[in-house]
Amino acid sequence: MLCSTVSFLGTVLPVLMLHSNAFSKSPDVFLYEVFETSVSSDQVYQNRFDYEEVTLSGEFESPSGKTYKVSGFYDGLEEERHTWRIRFMPDMSGEWHYRIFPLTKKEATKSGTFTVSDQPAHKGIRGHVKVDPKHPQYLIHDDGSPHYWIGGKWIAARDYGPKNKEGEVNAGIDPGSEVRIGWKSDEQLIQYLDLLVKYKHNGILLKIALYPLEKDGLSWDLEWIRRGEWLVKEAAARGIYVQVNLFDTWSRNNDTWFKNNTDGDGHPFNVWKAGDEHKKQNYIKTIVSRFAAFPNVYWELGNEMEHKPNCGACFVDLSNQYYIPWIRAADPYDLPIGLSEEVWRDANVDIAFLHQTNELDAASWTKPAMMNELVRYERPPSLLRTLLKKSPKFIRRIYKKVFGKDTLRGLWHNDAMNEPSLRFAFRRTFWSVFTLGGTGSSEATWLYIDAPYSKEVRQVMRDHMHLASVVEKYADLLNQTVLIENFVTNEPAKAVTRGLTGQLYLTYFDAGYEADIAASELVLNIPEGDYSVSWYDTRLGTSSSHDLEVASSGALLQSPGFNEDIVLIVERRP
Repeated sequence: MLCSTVSFLGTVLPVLMLHSNAFSKSPDVFLYEVFETSVSSDQVYQNRFDYEEVTLSGEFESPSGKTYKVSGFYDGLEEERHTWRIRFMPDMSGEWHYRIFPLTKKEATKSGTFTVSDQPAHKGIRGHVKVDPKHPQYLIHDDGSPHYWIGGKWIAARDYGPKNKEGEVNAGIDPGSEVRIGWKSDEQLIQYLDLLVKYKHNGILLKIALYPLEKDGLSWDLEWIRRGEWLVKEAAARGIYVQVNLFDTWSRNNDTWFKNNTDGDGHPFNVWKAGDEHKKQNYIKTIVSRFAAFPNVYWELGNEMEHKPNCGACFVDLSNQYYIPWIRAADPYDLPIGLSEEVWRDANVDIAFLHQTNELDAASWTKPAMMNELVRYERPPSLLRTLLKKSPKFIRRIYKKVFGKDTLRGLWHNDAMNEPSLRFAFRRTFWSVFTLGGTGSSEATWLYIDAPYSKEVRQVMRDHMHLASVVEKYADLLNQTVLIENFVTNEPAKAVTRGLTGQLYLTYFDAGYEADIAASELVLNIPEGDYSVSWYDTRLGTSSSHDLEVASSGALLQSPGFNEDIVLIVERRP
C-alpha cells in the first residue's frame, strides 16, 4: 500500500495519509517557500537509495504554464514505513498544480494544487540565484535583485556530522592543514549564523565531500545529511545563502569516517578517473534532489580539484562529459555551478571560484568571479622576512626545513583571522575583488566556531559589513557597473574603480600595509554634471561628503590623508 503526506518546510501541516487519487488543497504558502510531499511504501528493494532501482518523480506546473520535472529521494522510515520525499520551490505567486508519479505501476498518480502568496517567507531570501542574463558577469535572484556574496566560513561535513560513528570519534587536528575540526553543537552552529546576520553577511559554504556517504558508495547516513539540511533551513530563516559543495580533494577516506584523503583512489569513488559512473550519478542526483528546492542554495562542483596527486584536467574532462550534465538533468531550477581554482576556466561551469588573493587578474574573468577561499596574499612587512631575504640560500633552506614556513598561514586559516596584522589583508581582498568587478568574497574558511570570537575576528567581519552596506545602498545599479580604467589620475596610491560612467564611481585606494598617505589633489576623469562626493572609511563605515560641480569634462578633487586604504564614492546628484 502507498501512502502520501504533504508539508511545507518551515510550516508543517498535519500528516495526510491519503488513499485517493488527489491531494487535499493546501493552505497558501509563501513565495520561495519549500513545498514538500512524501510517499511511503512497504515494497521490498535491494537498495532504496539507488535511483536505478526505485525513483519518485513529479511535475509542478506554474500559473504561467511552465512545467518543472522533479525527482524525489529516499528518506528512511516514517511511522515504520519506508518514505520517499519530493521538494519543490515555487518562484511565482498564484495557483500551482502538481502530479506525483507512483513508485510502482500498481499505484495511481497523485495530483493536487497549492496556492502561493506574493510575499517571500524571509525578506533576505529573494529566490534562487542565477546568472544575470543582461549582465552575465554578475548574479541575480529570482526577483531580479543582484546577488553579491558577503561570505563567512565553510561548514565542513564533520562540523555537522555525528559525534562518533562505529567507534571513531569526530574530533582532532587534521595533519595536513593543522586545522582543528570536529563535531559542533546546534548552539555553536546557530550562534555563528546569528553572528553572520549581526554583521550583514549573507553566505556560508556547506561541504559534503563524500562524507555522509556510506561505504557502499550508494547509501547515505541519513542523520548526517539531514543535519546538513537543517543547517540550510536555519540559514534560510536568516537570509543566508549556501554554496553546497559536491566534490573535494580533501574528501573522506573510504576506510574511515572522520579522516580525509587527498588521493582520489582512497575515496569512496575516484572522481578524477573514469569508472563507478553509477555511484557518482546517484550521489549527484541525491544531493540535487535533497537540496535544490531550498531557495538559498547553489553549487560548488569541486574544491581545489587540481591538487596533487590528482589530475585537474582529468576532473574537468569528466565534469564536462558527466558531472555537469548530470547536475543539469537533475536540477529543475538550473542553479549556477561554481568551481575552483584555475580549472574553472576549462569547465562548463557558471561561476569562477577564486582562491589566490594576490592574483586578481580581472581581465581574464569571463564569468561571475567570487573569492570563495582566501589563500595566498601579499604579506605584511616584518624584520624576520627582511633578514631572511638578505640571508644566504642555505640559511633560508635550513629555516624552511626547521619551521616549515617563514610566514603566517594563508588567510583561510583560523590563526590568520585572529592575527591583528592581517586585518588589512582581509579588508583589501574584499574591496579589491569588489572594485575589480567580482561578485563577492568569503572570510577565513576554517575559522573556529567552537571558541569565543576574538576582537580581531569581529573586526574583520565588521570591515566586511561596511562593504555590504555599500553594496546594499547601490544595489539598483550594481550589476550595471563595470571596471573603469583611469578614472583617477595623479593618485597617491593604487586606485581601482568600479562604476557606471556618468552615474556612479566607486574607487578603492590601496596604499599597502601601515602606509600613511598625505592629503593631495586628484584629477577625476568625469563627465560634466552635479555630483556628490564621499570619502568612505573602510574600518569605521563612516563617510564625509560634499557636492562637486563639474563644468567640463574632468575635475580636481582634494583627498584627505589616510592610513592603508580608503574608498572614494562619486555619484550623480538627482
